[in-house]
Amino acid sequence: MTSYKITFTGDNLYTRHEDEPAVFPRDAVEGRGGTYVNGKLTIPATEPKPAVLYKAATYRYTPSHVEFEYENNDGLESGAEVVKAWLGADGIDSLSDMLGNIRVEKESKSYSVSYTKRFEAEVTAEQAEQYELEDTYAVEQWLDNEGDGELEYPEDTGEMSDIEVVGTTHDHVDVEWN
Repeated sequence: MTSYKITFTGDNLYTRHEDEPAVFPRDAVEGRGGTYVNGKLTIPATEPKPAVLYKAATYRYTPSHVEFEYENNDGLESGAEVVKAWLGADGIDSLSDMLGNIRVEKESKSYSVSYTKRFEAEVTAEQAEQYELEDTYAVEQWLDNEGDGELEYPEDTGEMSDIEVVGTTHDHVDVEWN
């Protein structure tokens, strides 16, 4: 069986190494002696400590270098053939583990849609009195200004009509990995 070594390196792929950890802030602590009651220590002594300011962690980045071994008996002659065979075997899992998170997206359109639909509801006598709706014109104006949120469960009585659809943008949506 022929053994291959596949190496991933790159100018755009880095490994982060922490040189110094972050230092979190702390208020100063005033030193004081212990407190005794009836000869028993009730509050222990406190040593003085200076205030500490926040300090961000420091990192160094090195170009990533990852190697995988792959054995195959198919007489592969080019690097592309070896990588293709490796990906088909178990390489896709190794590559996913190495990169931590692989995200695949596909292009999808979004659409702006407008349509007309008929609803029927009743404006009760109480609502007419409350909103001072004296005639059909006043009811039309009230509905036009306020919408149908005050009506009791408008009943859907019709099919959609006057449908207009316009493609607006191209965007990308996630594709499930497994």
